[in-house]
Amino acid sequence: MSEEGKQEQSVESLRAEVAELKARMEALRAQTEAEVLAKWTSLWEGADTVKAKVDARLATNQEFREIMLKAREAEALQADIDPDYVDPAAGRTEGGHPAVR
Repeated sequence: MSEEGKQEQSVESLRAEVAELKARMEALRAQTEAEVLAKWTSLWEGADTVKAKVDARLATNQEFREIMLKAREAEALQADIDPDYVDPAAGRTEGGHPAVR
């Protein structure tokens, strides 16, 4: 198999791995959100408040953190070897203060 064919195969396997890892992260997020909502006792049940509580729980979830690290490493490797890679965060203006966006 040629070097280009091996590279294409590894790029495809990396894409599949990243997609699988992100799907697992979303499943963990949905599960955590369901748990948070089931135990919710506060009157302040807004979307931002729920998201903050879910994010806080996920920050301490060891499985989520390991998967997130693996996904970042796989994406970095994909960016290195894929000539057609486009950064999904490129051009995004989320985060930070609105005055500096």
